[in-house]
Amino acid sequence: MSPRVYLPLVLSDLPEVARTKEVSGERAYAVTESARSASPGPDEEELEFDAMCSALDAATGRRQAKGERRVVVSADVPEVADPGSGGGLVRLAAPVPLSRVVSFHVEEAEGASEGEGYDDLLWYDVSELSDLTS
Repeated sequence: MSPRVYLPLVLSDLPEVARTKEVSGERAYAVTESARSASPGPDEEELEFDAMCSALDAATGRRQAKGERRVVVSADVPEVADPGSGGGLVRLAAPVPLSRVVSFHVEEAEGASEGEGYDDLLWYDVSELSDLTS
């Protein structure tokens, strides 16, 4: 099974994703062995939610305009490199092709701060990318 990764973006990044058919993998989050070791209590779903929240927080710094909505891209990739940080941050060998993207999770409210908005993400299938870029 391919590891699921969560990539932090903002809405203004999505036209480039649609144009290039790939998502930059410069920063991604996943459930890693070091993340499991750092938090041995939670189940896999909770660890995945934590990785998604980390990606949402990381997207905060990508905003081009005040209040721009953050986006988390969920994708299944062949492999990830776990740097052992414990925080779920992973390295990807290359950008993620759109064919590996499963869904987009878009912040419902504009301008939420880091540490907010985790329970208010709108889910979009990868086939709905054009709806997010228009």
